[in-house]
Formats: sequence, C-alpha cells, structure tokens
Amino acid sequence: MPPISPLYKTNFDGALFSDLGAVDLGVVIRDSCGLVVGALAERISILISVAIVEALAYRRAQYFAKELSICELVCEGDVEVIIRALLSKEVVHLEYGHVLQDSLVLANDFRICNFVHIKRVGNLVAHFLARLAKSGNELQVWLEAIPEDMAPLVSRDSL
Repeated sequence: MPPISPLYKTNFDGALFSDLGAVDLGVVIRDSCGLVVGALAERISILISVAIVEALAYRRAQYFAKELSICELVCEGDVEVIIRALLSKEVVHLEYGHVLQDSLVLANDFRICNFVHIKRVGNLVAHFLARLAKSGNELQVWLEAIPEDMAPLVSRDSL
C-alpha cells in the first residue's frame, strides 16, 4: 500500500553472493501515489551474513532518502530480526548492532521514520534491485524512473 501523504515508502533488500564475495543492496522509494521517486542497486565487495546485509541495506535506504531530500518515510523490510531490533531500539547484536545503532541515529534526522516488517512478496521491487546489482560493479541510480523489466513488479506492488 502507498503511504499516507506526506510520507514516502522506502523498501530495501540485500542479496548475499558468496561465490562472488559480495553483497548487493536494492532500494526503491515511492511517494504517496505509489510513484517511484528513486531506486538504486549497489554492490559491496565483502562477505557477511544475511542479517548484516539487511542492516546495511536499511542504512543505505536512509542515506538514499536523505540524498533525495525526503523527510518523512516508512521503511519496509522483509527480515523480521532487523525490523524488531530497530523497533525495540535494542541494537546490542555483536555482528550488526553497530550498523543498526548508526541507522537509529540517522532516523533522528527525519521528521518521521517508521519501521515495518513485511513479507518477501511485498518487497519484490527492492529484492529485484538487490539481485540486479549482481550484473554490475558500480552504483546504479534511477530518479523518477525504473528499469523497464522492473515496471510489472512496481505496478503489481502498487495495487
């Protein structure tokens, strides 16, 4: 569902490619009409766990929202342990707690920054973007546009 105006919805996901020694991050930001205002796919050359990949994807989503001058957002992710930790503000996990702590500090820069756990089916656009980063080593950003092969996912997700 699109967020209520003036909120923007940020979906984020990460994909771990141990064969490449890399993780890929995907972020899509939509306005209250469901229109894409920005999307990105990025590769990071490190090998880590799925939970820390999701924590990094969330932090990247926040930075991307700030780069687009968005002040009110709802952040949706499909890894429950990360969303639960953000909601409880208990970020003591040895592996990814420092990333979540940084994310909570960043959240204070927004007028509104809510965290919501969703199922994978509700996060397909961000998941697609995370997998898309596998095909390139550079940061890919789209503003008010999306890759053509992603349009059906965005349309289905906006319903």
